[in-house]
Amino acid sequence: MPATTGFQLVESDLALLQHVHELRLATIEHLAALSGRSYKQTQKRLAKLEERRYLACLARRPQKHVYAIGSAGIPVLIEHGYAPQEIAGQRLRQTELKELGIRHAVFVADIHVKVLQLTNTQAYTLPRWTEGPSLWDRVTSSSNVIIPIRPDALFTIASPTGERAHFFLEADRGTMAHSRMREKITGYAAYFHQRLHSKKYEGMKVFRVVTITETLGRAEGLRSEFRSMMPALGSLLANRNRIL
Repeated sequence: MPATTGFQLVESDLALLQHVHELRLATIEHLAALSGRSYKQTQKRLAKLEERRYLACLARRPQKHVYAIGSAGIPVLIEHGYAPQEIAGQRLRQTELKELGIRHAVFVADIHVKVLQLTNTQAYTLPRWTEGPSLWDRVTSSSNVIIPIRPDALFTIASPTGERAHFFLEADRGTMAHSRMREKITGYAAYFHQRLHSKKYEGMKVFRVVTITETLGRAEGLRSEFRSMMPALGSLLANRNRIL
């Protein structure tokens, strides 16, 4: 690509834009880990991409720098096949997130990056990672209560033999009341027993719910309180410190 005002968009820049698009929000640490660059090299290049509006910076020090795709980045992603044409007319809502929303999105990105790293270094692959309203659904419980199903992500891990395991992600930062978590567990159990997942997602016979927390104490607290509610093959309560 031709240089303008001393800057040239190169293949490694396209990879950075692709990573940010896939993660929705990304920190310098995320992008350094995925690109194989040093922190300082990544920081300098991201500053150049931000200056030319390929990226938008949502948070700055004393917090971590958090990047989203900028207005100039969208046509580049579409041109190179990293994003569908329909995003051209969409509003960049990531730039409207408040502090709590940014922190939660970064935590989800932390998990996404770690799963990418684990599947890149082993024989397993990550053929799907989906976030957003397309996942939203609802279920009516046995007590006739409508419960929303709104996972933070749906991802699939494929084994070398072609077998696939599907996971709904609940990224827990410890801000949600236990009563709300109890409702989520009840909802996912009803969703599974009514086979609604197989109607919404083609080929999905079984799913697991993985809840990842920021602290060991939070994980143990949830485990102790809700273990009896979790079908052995239907849910998995994990801790970020153990998995990440």
